[in-house]
Amino acid sequence: MKRRLWAVAICFVLLLLGLIGRLTMIQIIDSDKYASVNAKQQRITLNGEDTRGTIYDRNGKRLTGAEESFIYIIQKTAFDSTAARIMQIIGAQKVENENKRYQVYRSSTFSEDAAYVLKRDYNAFIIKGATRYREDQPAVHFVGYINEKDGVGASGIEKEFNEILSKKQKVVYASVDGRRMIIPGLGISSTVANPDCGVITTLDLNIQKKAEQVLKDAGRSGSIIVVDAKTGDVLAGASTPAYNPAHVEQYLNSSNEEFLNKVTQSLYPPGSIFKIIVAAAALESGAVNENSKFFCKGYEEINGIRINCSKEEGHGEINLRDAFAKSCNSAFIQIGQMTGAESIIEMAKAFGIGEKAFQDYVEEKTGTLPGEYDIQGAGIGNLSIGQGKLLVTPAQAARVTSIIAAGGIDHGLSLIKGTTENGKTTYEKKRPSKRVLGKQTADFIAGMMVDTVNYGTANNLTGAGIAIAGKTGSAEAASHGRLVVHGWFTGFFPVDDPEYVITVFVESGGSGRASAVPLFRQMAEYLNKN
Repeated sequence: MKRRLWAVAICFVLLLLGLIGRLTMIQIIDSDKYASVNAKQQRITLNGEDTRGTIYDRNGKRLTGAEESFIYIIQKTAFDSTAARIMQIIGAQKVENENKRYQVYRSSTFSEDAAYVLKRDYNAFIIKGATRYREDQPAVHFVGYINEKDGVGASGIEKEFNEILSKKQKVVYASVDGRRMIIPGLGISSTVANPDCGVITTLDLNIQKKAEQVLKDAGRSGSIIVVDAKTGDVLAGASTPAYNPAHVEQYLNSSNEEFLNKVTQSLYPPGSIFKIIVAAAALESGAVNENSKFFCKGYEEINGIRINCSKEEGHGEINLRDAFAKSCNSAFIQIGQMTGAESIIEMAKAFGIGEKAFQDYVEEKTGTLPGEYDIQGAGIGNLSIGQGKLLVTPAQAARVTSIIAAGGIDHGLSLIKGTTENGKTTYEKKRPSKRVLGKQTADFIAGMMVDTVNYGTANNLTGAGIAIAGKTGSAEAASHGRLVVHGWFTGFFPVDDPEYVITVFVESGGSGRASAVPLFRQMAEYLNKN
């Protein structure tokens, strides 16, 4: 009997020691692991809240994380068709979450009436938060978006600077009890590491918004880029159509190219704005001079291929200044033949065609220069008027214009001023500016661009009260099996001391004079007043 009692006692002691050992292991050795699991079990993570470093404009204004939001959390067992209808009325979007007990919705506006009903009839929790993106997110194509599932940058600055922006590591959650029910009164909570990390851009939020509004009001697909003429800093880059980065899934099957940044990723024939480069090559090589004259009969014929001028009956005898201002194709084809395709292509390379215009932004195409075969025969005619295999981005067109505005100096284009981390700002190193064109030649071309506005193809800009220099372009291209005409206008102002370069592109807009010049005017008048 005593042996049995001792055996039972020993077993009890051994079990007790094992239990104490296990508890010691949980409390001391594995405490971090179980604390993490317990923490996850005691909260609902709210996806879509702003959990990353901030992207700023040049003046410290937020491009991300500035949108106030309202989160509605309702038990699934209580959620019915009436609750769903209320969410629809207030414009709330469903938010995925890992807690199967609750439906979570988010809206950018707050309705007191809806809140009253939801609290009274559905015992809803309503939390005030902040989403990363606005409904009308500015500079969306440059900012980009993040993958909803893993929070990693998928495009734009979000992707390019993901390592820095993801250092913030913010988690936003609502606390729950052991039954996974929300604890009343605790509201929304967050944990943050490295709160100061971010990216500072060269963009000006006010100018960016204006460019987007001008494009939106025009109701056309296209782009506007605004550049600081003295530095190459990009102040605005708008592209339409755009998308809502908070709901990218709505555009995945769209054929409207909402994700395409037409400032940097779309390639188009430059049309007559390329005459800036043709004139530069001709003048620098000595093929023509400021007093050269040409004869336009309304067309040029090369190897049996006829290329028409913009004036059907012809301009007759015309000098270089007038040929540029009135965009005479015949004269410029003659200039191209006198200069030679090789010299024109070399000048195009000097102006940055065939390479990226930005020094600090990766989502950009380099443009296309025609090959040796493409410039044979009638190819020189197409090259001279910016057609054929020659393709550029609007950003490259802005860079070309910036070189003329700077008297032949190339500053390149910049989008990023620097990054911030732990209260310290690190500024991006800019590549050195370089001269790519003689000042005398650049100044003469600038004068011809002034003529274009004063009495040439852009004379509908007169009366704006601003001294503007610019060049129109109307570029033929094939699109979806049909021939279309894209509209260009690129220019700078004030003429005597350039501050701004603006390039406007309107897809399938027809002539640059009719489609792009009016948008340029709106931007120029806004900048002149502000």
